[in-house]
Amino acid sequence: MPPVRKPLPVDHSILNEMLAIRLQQLEIENGGMEAFLPKTGLARGTYYTIVRGIGNPTLRTMERIASSLNMSVLELLGFEAADARRALKKSGVDYDELVSAIGKKNRADRGLARQTRSRKLPT
Repeated sequence: MPPVRKPLPVDHSILNEMLAIRLQQLEIENGGMEAFLPKTGLARGTYYTIVRGIGNPTLRTMERIASSLNMSVLELLGFEAADARRALKKSGVDYDELVSAIGKKNRADRGLARQTRSRKLPT
């Protein structure tokens, strides 16, 4: 008989905790979970695991949440734009140009998704 594996402890990362705390703050600011959840664009189960700090959201998931809330991922995590500007400037990246490019990309992605959904499949 093979040995029984013990379940691994839940790995809480700092990033997961930051996101969980920030979502809880936004939830309170937006009238509670029932009012806030639809704004995130997440399924209820996914939201619960993230807000408990046990989910492992991908960067794309965090981008989708931030976009749904009309903020950047940095803002979603609780960073101020000034902090992001300073950090990016050290790398030679202009924050405003980056935000503009990301916004254009997100709008293009949403437009493409709408076009794809509106097309009828051949019968």
